Amino acid sequence: MEKCIDIIPHSSGWIYVLDGQPSASYPCYDLALKAARAQAARDVQTLRRPVFRRMEVSGEMTNLVPPACHP
Repeated sequence: MEKCIDIIPHSSGWIYVLDGQPSASYPCYDLALKAARAQAARDVQTLRRPVFRRMEVSGEMTNLVPPACHP
């Protein structure tokens, strides 16, 4: 199963939405994504795999490619 975490534009920057709950606002996309990833890492109560998505200008949600793992 998957758990979607959406990164969306907000009037004061960017927010993420997790389980229907919006986060605080971040001034840039990168900070919102970093905060969303940190929150997902703390969310150990679920066995669902986090899937990060970004809202595009068209309103469509695009899945983000996870960062490459380096040994």
